[in-house]
Amino acid sequence: MKTPLELVDAVAGTPWRSAVASVTAGVVAFLLGTTVETAVIRAVHGNRSKLEWISDAVVTVGVVGLTYLGLHLKASRMRLLVLEREQIVLDEQLRLAAEIQRSLLPDVPPVTQGFRWAVSMVPAGRIGGDFYDFVELTSGSALAILADISGKGIPAALILSSLRTLFRTFAQDGPDPAAVATHISAALYEGHKGVPYATAIVARFDDAPPRLAYVNAGHPSGHLLRGSGAVLLESGGPPLGLLPGARYEAAQVELDREDVGVLVTDGITEALESGPLTLDEALREALERYGATGSPREICESLLRAAAEGLGPVGAEDWQDDRTVLVFAVGPQPE
Repeated sequence: MKTPLELVDAVAGTPWRSAVASVTAGVVAFLLGTTVETAVIRAVHGNRSKLEWISDAVVTVGVVGLTYLGLHLKASRMRLLVLEREQIVLDEQLRLAAEIQRSLLPDVPPVTQGFRWAVSMVPAGRIGGDFYDFVELTSGSALAILADISGKGIPAALILSSLRTLFRTFAQDGPDPAAVATHISAALYEGHKGVPYATAIVARFDDAPPRLAYVNAGHPSGHLLRGSGAVLLESGGPPLGLLPGARYEAAQVELDREDVGVLVTDGITEALESGPLTLDEALREALERYGATGSPREICESLLRAAAEGLGPVGAEDWQDDRTVLVFAVGPQPE
């Protein structure tokens, strides 16, 4: 994309072209002025010596026109310079906002008691609308959230900051995902009246015994793959902050060693829908390649690649939605 100054230079062209254009314009103006003067003299049947003022008038009009064009060009160039400066300031603000947003995303530990983890995010633009957070509780459990804010850009980034604060505050009040989701939803609605809102999965992971308690707040279903088949993580309630007085109910799933689960945002599911694989098929393909005891990071990156390949002609660079994957595997790190 050209900057405003580059556009001005493109319009102005190279110096020799501008010189040729100026000379050509001068010759055309002279010939046109002479023709108009002759036509006027003939029309009024005047004497050339008595109508010398016509030449002065033509010259005056020409000078006025050239002066106006020169001043207009100067003003246009100044406006372009101002716009360029404003764009530089905006780019810097967006860069800082993107850095602040990235700083809000925690480093998820690759291993916690009884679980292995990986998370990856591919934002569609500088400022994304996806969010995740991870808190290890004093009880030995872990509480995680994966969310997608409605809308994009700076407004979504502002909500992400609030969402992080709310999640960490209510996580310390109690580890119940339903209570956490209920409190977050009420606080978001009180502050924003339903616009924007956030779809999310709030989940608690317990090690003894291995168990998952979760709330799906209008989010794409999570997938839990095990030897007996797949379990969809889809129970919960409406998106966070969308409705006043929203209530949530948590569902529980007993986990087995070597279970693998994946939580994604709709940027992944919609991208996969454009390709040959569903999320379940892409996850099973990753498990076949890396095994249930493989690295969650490898599974995570495999799903991101499958989503990028599913975009086809659209291309990953032109995709307008963030793509985030959180993978967890039950059991200790294999030796």
